[in-house]
Amino acid sequence: MDDRGALTAKRTQIREKMKTHRSLPEYILDGGAVFSKLLGGYYGFETGIPAYWFNGMVIAILTFLIGWGISLVLGHGLGEKETPLLLWAGVTGALALVANKVNVRLFLETFRSSPLEKIQSLEDMNDLETWLEKNFDLRKPFISGIIFGPLLGYALYTSWTQAAGMAFHIGPFVTITLASIQAVWVVWYFYPFYVSFPARISRYHYDLYTSDPSSSEVVWQLSQLLTSILYVTIAYIFYLTLGLAYFGVLSFDVASVDTALIFSLFVWAPTVLLYATGQQHISELITRAKWVILNEIQMKVETLYSEHDIPDKATVERLQQLMDYHDRIKSTPNSALNFRASLNFLNSLLLPVIAFVLANGADVVEAIRKFLNR
Repeated sequence: MDDRGALTAKRTQIREKMKTHRSLPEYILDGGAVFSKLLGGYYGFETGIPAYWFNGMVIAILTFLIGWGISLVLGHGLGEKETPLLLWAGVTGALALVANKVNVRLFLETFRSSPLEKIQSLEDMNDLETWLEKNFDLRKPFISGIIFGPLLGYALYTSWTQAAGMAFHIGPFVTITLASIQAVWVVWYFYPFYVSFPARISRYHYDLYTSDPSSSEVVWQLSQLLTSILYVTIAYIFYLTLGLAYFGVLSFDVASVDTALIFSLFVWAPTVLLYATGQQHISELITRAKWVILNEIQMKVETLYSEHDIPDKATVERLQQLMDYHDRIKSTPNSALNFRASLNFLNSLLLPVIAFVLANGADVVEAIRKFLNR
């Protein structure tokens, strides 16, 4: 089999494998297929697996009922403040699973089309296959969730009990811990899909549009993929921030910089950095493709120029055409982003701020008033 045949075979093999790849949160989320049968398949697809939004609802309810049931068995019940907390925690954990499924499906469906088709190196194909097998392994995220989920749950629940002046109860703690485990399972996929893979795809060799690599379909799809994942993540951060602020876990204190640090370290900095880094890697891909053709043109110019001591009219015209073509390619964009896309990105970053202000409106107004009266 020649190189082209081997490349085609490997591409087909990876495309078929991508149909079967699923993250751990997807397995958990799709585990509600049994409820489809109980409801006569009304919420199901032809495969018998119910829609992921319905599975998310089931998981949210079960997460709440576990904590509620433990409280009922232990005899202390749920207080007026604990019931909404448990409902919110159940929904938050389920929404994390849903967000992960949406992002992973976006990634796989996007990469199975033009990006995979345009990869021109068998070595890159093998690297992609190895990376996929490694990062869709279920053991590492499962262990991470079991270890760090309870720690996160304890930190969040104790912060809430202190803010609300409530006693520590096992039932609510279990529900928040279950939701935290689900969240940690999702967070585990942040590094490979948000950090590692954008850097990896910039090193792959693609068949791009020669005259303007930034206008290639694969570049557009990769940029749209990063943007879509960003919007899903920002939407979840909006919901999470609103809830944490509402329940007093994330509070506004005029005399403290804790909130600013939380936003800088866990919301703004990672969001901006990850998206900007991903777009930078796409820019590197475009720039490398441009330099390939620019170097070819430069070699042709040097060859033509060296063939004659005094170039004739036809040679001069040919040289001028090559140099004009060189300058035109050089002036094409080095980024897949335009002004509108950049503006949409900046607007999306306002969502966590809006959520925070909605939950701490009075305190924010008071802080601004005190600042202006200094």
